[in-house]
Amino acid sequence: STPRGAASFDVHATPAVTVHVIHSPATKPMVDSRWPLDPDIEVVVTIDVTSRTVDDNQVKISFYNREGNELAVAWLYLTCVDVSLDVDLSRSGRVKSKGKDKAKWTWGPDGQGAVLLVNCDRDSPGAGGTDSGQADVRTLADLQDMSVMLLRTQGPSAIFAEYPVVLHVPETDADKVRVFHAIRDDSHPRYKPVLGPDKLSYVLDRAGHGDSTFYVEGLAFPDRGFSGLVSFSASLLEVPHKDAPGTPIFTDTVVFRVAPWIMTPNTQQPLEVFVCSIKHGLDSNEAFMEGLRALLRKANCKLTVCSEQDSRSDRWIQDELEFGYVEAPHKSFPVVFDSPRNRGLKDFAFKKILGPDFGYVTREPPGKSVTSLDSFGNLDVSPPVTVRGKEYPLGRILIGSPLPWASGRRMSKAVRDFLYAQQVQAPLEVYSEWLSVGHVDEFLTFVPAFDRKGFRLLLASPNACYQLFREKQREGHGEATQFIGMKGTESKSIDEILADESLRSDNRHVQ
Repeated sequence: STPRGAASFDVHATPAVTVHVIHSPATKPMVDSRWPLDPDIEVVVTIDVTSRTVDDNQVKISFYNREGNELAVAWLYLTCVDVSLDVDLSRSGRVKSKGKDKAKWTWGPDGQGAVLLVNCDRDSPGAGGTDSGQADVRTLADLQDMSVMLLRTQGPSAIFAEYPVVLHVPETDADKVRVFHAIRDDSHPRYKPVLGPDKLSYVLDRAGHGDSTFYVEGLAFPDRGFSGLVSFSASLLEVPHKDAPGTPIFTDTVVFRVAPWIMTPNTQQPLEVFVCSIKHGLDSNEAFMEGLRALLRKANCKLTVCSEQDSRSDRWIQDELEFGYVEAPHKSFPVVFDSPRNRGLKDFAFKKILGPDFGYVTREPPGKSVTSLDSFGNLDVSPPVTVRGKEYPLGRILIGSPLPWASGRRMSKAVRDFLYAQQVQAPLEVYSEWLSVGHVDEFLTFVPAFDRKGFRLLLASPNACYQLFREKQREGHGEATQFIGMKGTESKSIDEILADESLRSDNRHVQ
């Protein structure tokens, strides 16, 4: 548009437009604010006020010859639209607009990026499984488990009629999330599923009218092959003709991280104790139940008893399930992790614990090949701890395993992969497979303490046991017999145990 013979120019714009003339220090404006036509000069115009009508902002460029006479005028017509996709970037519990680096997610108290919960509780009455298994919103309580995402589109509606706004999710993330659009019909909001496992994109049909509210739910926990990060984008498309797919001329992207499942240490204050009642036969635990009830009255703690009918006479509830929780800035709830052990208590967690604001997750190994090490007596977690300067504010998970170079029973890969993928409790595998049952809880536990780190790790010690037996032998109790009344176990005296060199060698190894 520069006419022949032009030597200088000037730029004027309507008030909403800011004009920046970028030049080298050697280049100076001429008289009357005119600039020399120099390849070194760049003119940048910006606008940050949304247009009310199409082309309501203009930039006028006038060209002059060497004598200062105007040769020609070029006009630039501008329409400013606002398209912004926003989430709770600062983790304050509220969605704020105009965030920076929205496609970046960082850990820690000073980190940024939105958090998404797996909607794994059951708020909807009559629903068969978890809420994430339902492709609709059935209760307002269900919405509270979801994260809010706002899509702002402002500007003349004629622009958005020509340039559609599309909300979209990458195919690799689509099966991990579901998005609902809050639509007001006759003052009653309805929640339309718009993105998810079978929907990769959604065209906004009333773009230009301010904020559209979306609710996002997680469908999958971090796991092998899924880091937990999911992204969403809003694109303004240029569509050459009706059946064309369109070309993005602007895209805004946000990232969520699916909140990990976090295990709770038993040093925390108990809220509820679950126990199996066995009333019949020689294995009755009525005396144990009586003692437990008395203790829980003192602790002011709720007791939930699983009947013999519900447990199908399987008393080992510690082996069947593990408690943890999920947390986002706007919501937190407990989640029970159901072991693939699947004995008499197989259905207890799903049928009796899953409910409103109490989630459920499980992992099943392919082929159902489980060992004793898949029981959750073989799963523990430390209290918060600092190790050699590295902080573990949520503690570290402990899993019982064979020695790394040895074959033997292992916790199934499906469960271990899940635990490692949560990232926040850095699992540690300890040698437990020397035991017959093989669970870490058979030789270690954590108890609260009021000094040092705030807890103690109690370890079973073969050396301490030998020391005790030697004391009793010296006191004249060498004939005292162990294991009386235990089925399938040979009764032995203290003298016989201390004389067994092979047993002593095994215990030295274990110590």
